[in-house]
Amino acid sequence: MEKIDELENWMLNNNINNIYLPNNRRNKFVTDIGEGLEDIHGLYVWYYNDERGNRTDINFFKSEKDAVQFVFEYLIKNER
Repeated sequence: MEKIDELENWMLNNNINNIYLPNNRRNKFVTDIGEGLEDIHGLYVWYYNDERGNRTDINFFKSEKDAVQFVFEYLIKNER
């Protein structure tokens, strides 16, 4: 799996609520509590927002493939 749309399709097929990926965040803003992935001009950032709206950037990825692989492994561990 190398592309965000491939991961989105996998999530849909596996009944995983897509609140993590940039195309499906509400209004494309990163305001929801919890983890998420943001694409900032080709740099992919895995972050966490706490209940007060404080954002902590956790991991950075230079490629979409690396970001997708990280999120996929995260979902396997935490959503099943």
